[in-house]
Amino acid sequence: MESWVKTGEKVLFDGWRKLIQKTFKMPDQSEGVFDIIGNGDYVSVAAFTENMEAIIVRQFRCGPERYLTSFPEGYIEKGESIEKAARRELIEETGYEAGEVIFQKKIFRAYNTEQRYCLIALNCKKVAEQKLDEKEFVEVNLMPLPEFRRFIKDDNDTSFHNVDSAYLALDYLGKL
Repeated sequence: MESWVKTGEKVLFDGWRKLIQKTFKMPDQSEGVFDIIGNGDYVSVAAFTENMEAIIVRQFRCGPERYLTSFPEGYIEKGESIEKAARRELIEETGYEAGEVIFQKKIFRAYNTEQRYCLIALNCKKVAEQKLDEKEFVEVNLMPLPEFRRFIKDDNDTSFHNVDSAYLALDYLGKL
């Protein structure tokens, strides 16, 4: 297949996130205009306690206007390593500190500039209270591994949005 060639780019909105319009010459030589969300890179931390309980968080998300459940996740700060960001986000959102953090995979999204780094955190221990940002309201839950495995497969519960990270973690743990 022939390459796509970017012929233009302009920022339509520049706030906490950006809206970028990119124009490409496509393989059939026609021109396509695409709206892209500009986001920073972030970590998604599949975290588990020493007793193999999944550490999951629940919070209201303004896009779908509902509560979603996920692993702890957040933006990587400028100059911060992926592992440091994972450890920081885990302790800030949950109060848990990881014994070990292991990189698993980098994931790109189709219409977004962000890169999501999936990591697994093992042997996590509660060491502090949450340190949330002013617009964060995060509920922390522990879920035993068998219950967590059922939860991520439950087609009646669409709240968990880190299914890919969950399966990477379960594969790493030999628990698929």
